[in-house]
Amino acid sequence: MIKKLLLAVAALYLLIPVVACAPTQAGTIKIGCVLSTSGLLGPKGEDRMNAARLAVEEINASGGVLGKQVELVEEDDATEAAKCLERVKKMVSADGVKVLVGGQSSGAVMASGPYLAEKGVLMVSPSATSPEISDQAWTNWFFRTTPDDALQGHLLAQVVLEKGFTRLATMVQANPYGAGLEKALIEALEKAGWTGKHVVAVHFSPAKRDYRTQLHNIKGSNPDVVLAVTYIEDGIIVFKQALEMGLEEIAWLGCDGNYGDSMFVEPKCAEFMEKAIVVGTRAAGPSGTAYDEFAAAYKVATGKEPGIYCDTTYDAVKMIAKAIEKAGVYDGAAVRDALFEVGQKYRGASGIITFDDKGDRVSGIFELWKVEKDATTQSGYKNVQIELISIM
Repeated sequence: MIKKLLLAVAALYLLIPVVACAPTQAGTIKIGCVLSTSGLLGPKGEDRMNAARLAVEEINASGGVLGKQVELVEEDDATEAAKCLERVKKMVSADGVKVLVGGQSSGAVMASGPYLAEKGVLMVSPSATSPEISDQAWTNWFFRTTPDDALQGHLLAQVVLEKGFTRLATMVQANPYGAGLEKALIEALEKAGWTGKHVVAVHFSPAKRDYRTQLHNIKGSNPDVVLAVTYIEDGIIVFKQALEMGLEEIAWLGCDGNYGDSMFVEPKCAEFMEKAIVVGTRAAGPSGTAYDEFAAAYKVATGKEPGIYCDTTYDAVKMIAKAIEKAGVYDGAAVRDALFEVGQKYRGASGIITFDDKGDRVSGIFELWKVEKDATTQSGYKNVQIELISIM
């Protein structure tokens, strides 16, 4: 009996070093990343995932975080808010993620925010722009490295005022992104004392494949300017059908959701955008060393220039890593508190980032853009910068 007892004790002592040391030797620091790499935002989502991968590669090449390598836990929400929540739950419960980058859309963030707050998991979005997010009870578990649509709405309002438009129609997605940007524009116009009229508000599902009924409503309201808030696939259909209905004779306003070469795969869409969109807006990367270095590294890694919100995705990962290092522990609450400190005039690829007490970015650089014909491109069209504006 004594011999058996001694052998059992010896066995326990042999197990103790294995159990104590294994997590330190083999563990990684997990940063979740749930983006829309398929669905309506698929092309843009894949570009942003590449930016996140680049950030992780650079972090690991520099020694990682807290002496460990960073592991990017990737998930695709297929541009569906409900699926984003599903993917987030998997990352938290199965993968043990305590901090993540996402969601890509405002709807995805709104769907996932309450659950993440309940679990004490931090979320940093590179591209969710709805001002409505800032008013949620769970906003203390949420940050964003992109400015919200209050700033974008202000710029669009200035266009309406400067061009003397008096009859505004809005055709926007029936989700927090579309409704949020619409509201931001209307509020900015009212604040500026605009004497025009909002003649019709059309809210549509981005999953539809036919928007002729909605476009007839727009046409029947006799506007002199139309705000279009779309993603890529729905935007292509909207603009193609608008051209077929002769709506290119009305001035249209674009936004970040319908910016980029992906819109030009349909010739009729590209033709409409060139003829009708007098100006669009988007958050833009600044000129300068930080952005130039990021853009050069991104091109080496992917073979192409970074698209919209690639820089803010890259910054989100880099800032999370710094916050984990500063916190000294992989814990959602500790990283959240440290991120407030990191986000005080942080110099990132997307410019200087400072968070307010709600985790919102308080400044940003925006581009006013239009579409022009260009025989040197594969589609025959390209986006052209009209002006770069810094809002502090």
